[in-house]
Amino acid sequence: MGFFDEFLSTTKNVASTAGKKTDEAVKISKLKVKKAQINSDIKAKYEKLGALVYQMAKADEKDGEAFDTAIADIDASCDALTDIDKQIDELTGIVTCEKCGAKTKNDNNFCPKCGAKLPVIEVKEEPKAEEAPAEEAKEEAPAEEAKTEE
Repeated sequence: MGFFDEFLSTTKNVASTAGKKTDEAVKISKLKVKKAQINSDIKAKYEKLGALVYQMAKADEKDGEAFDTAIADIDASCDALTDIDKQIDELTGIVTCEKCGAKTKNDNNFCPKCGAKLPVIEVKEEPKAEEAPAEEAKEEAPAEEAKTEE
């Protein structure tokens, strides 16, 4: 029955890994949809700002408060967009060079574009707690079988 237990353990590990990868893909897809929505909102806000500037120029009056509010609104959306990009990069294992802004894989130590040292981002590894009890069970099973045979 050792083969069956090993097969079952391997199957569970494969299913768990597939589930995690699927979960990551779903998270990335949701972030990309949110990013597209924010980009669309930013475009609409730029149009609104342009219309405001046109109206102020046409009326030859300055409404600094409305202008500042529109700019602050666009800045907030751009910040949200930056946060989403960082989350996507983290999920996909991408590092951004602090010097030139180039993006590269997390396993590089230096930027391929400018040669600057890249920040070290530790990859979160899942603890393999499921494998340890399975191995202990395999070791205990023969000992128990030997006792019953005596």
